[in-house]
Amino acid sequence: MSSSSKKLSGFIRGSFILVLSNVCLKAINFFLLPLYTANLTPAMLGISDSITSFTGFLFPLLTFGLDSAYSAFYFQKEERDRPKRVFGTLLLAFCVLGVLPFFLVPAADPISQLLFGTAEYAPIVMIACASLSLNLWYLPFSLELRLRNSMGLFGASSVLGSLLMILLNILFVATMKLGPISLVLSTVIVNAFQLIFLSIAVHQLPCREFIDFKLLKSMIIFALPLIPMAVMNWVLSLSDRYVLLAFLGDTSVGLYGISARMTNVINIVVSAVQMSYTTFAFGSKDDEGSKKYYRYIFTFEAVALMLFCFVGSLFGREIIEIMASSSYEQAYEPLRDLLFAQMFYAMTTIVSYGALFCKKSNYLLVSVTVGAVTNLVLNIILIPILGLTGAGFSTLVGYGLNFALTYMLSERVYPCDYNIGRVLGCIVLLYGLSLVFADAAILARNIVALVCFVVVFLIFRKEFRAFSRYLGSRLKGRR
Repeated sequence: MSSSSKKLSGFIRGSFILVLSNVCLKAINFFLLPLYTANLTPAMLGISDSITSFTGFLFPLLTFGLDSAYSAFYFQKEERDRPKRVFGTLLLAFCVLGVLPFFLVPAADPISQLLFGTAEYAPIVMIACASLSLNLWYLPFSLELRLRNSMGLFGASSVLGSLLMILLNILFVATMKLGPISLVLSTVIVNAFQLIFLSIAVHQLPCREFIDFKLLKSMIIFALPLIPMAVMNWVLSLSDRYVLLAFLGDTSVGLYGISARMTNVINIVVSAVQMSYTTFAFGSKDDEGSKKYYRYIFTFEAVALMLFCFVGSLFGREIIEIMASSSYEQAYEPLRDLLFAQMFYAMTTIVSYGALFCKKSNYLLVSVTVGAVTNLVLNIILIPILGLTGAGFSTLVGYGLNFALTYMLSERVYPCDYNIGRVLGCIVLLYGLSLVFADAAILARNIVALVCFVVVFLIFRKEFRAFSRYLGSRLKGRR
């Protein structure tokens, strides 16, 4: 068996473990949505989401892009003990970086005043800052497990953390009825748990000999273009909350947040694939035949996500009516566009590895900046006119542009046939049909969905046959 084939097997195994560990917990959390919406008004949820978005802006800035540098430098073979040097050096760096959010605690009152026009929510801001510190401290342990391909331990941390989050949300939201502080308080406790669990799981503390300041300097130089890219990623993914907050108030942020949470179901597969893919992609980029496997992974992920987004768009209104209370009935409006935007995000992460292999992070900065600025401008124009629908459409356009530019620029330095024409053709078809049949009878929508599934599988039958042959050969080899 070729080296790339062996690594692909490891990638599939790792992805399967992570999918398995996530699917039940995500399903439980999804079905608890009625509990949350019954006890949190849209305004309460909007306050919580606005503060979470604020820390979401700070987190990538405080990492200095070093999380991306971790994988880029981890697999370089030019010196002995490179993985230990990367881990030891970045663990020290993140220990220092994790202290920085505490300097924001005295500014909690003005931050709350800036966001909501009142200092009432300053305690939530303080808790969110503590949560941010814990997240920075456990990040190197999390990255180390993933790059070691220790997906069993990583999956265990995900399962236990998710279970704890669910239990705490039930306690704080439904039992104690703590209001907008509930979700942020749950997050800080779970992050503390993750720090303890992951540090024990890695079972490695850096020796002085593995702290390499010269290596840290090289990683910082690599990561510098990623800092403005992190800002642009935040603008692309979360700035719409603040435009909604400015024009329509915190209730609109809460409604939008429910629709965004519905798209998180996609992350059951997306996050699992991405976490395993980093190790596989960097570990096999110089192997013969690796591009063929990159194409298969991209195609299968794109097909699975486009079909899921299509079904979610067709039946999104009914799903939200079932899962959320009547005060959230408008939440379905941006759902279609947010689903397809999330699909473009997942596809972008796969095709971006060409630029990362060649250390062309400036290419990714260009593409995300164009997408982010477009998204922000459209949000400012469309939200006052179209409300939640305008926010969703702006996000879709931004993510679509980011994907298109990332693909074109990555192809310049690392060409790879990703079946892009057929993939985009199917996406346009499914998105258009979801618009046309949005208000059709349930029976008609079921028939359309069934026909589209058959058509898409016929279009990509060659790839599915090749992958089936590969799995068959693997099963025979184990007998």
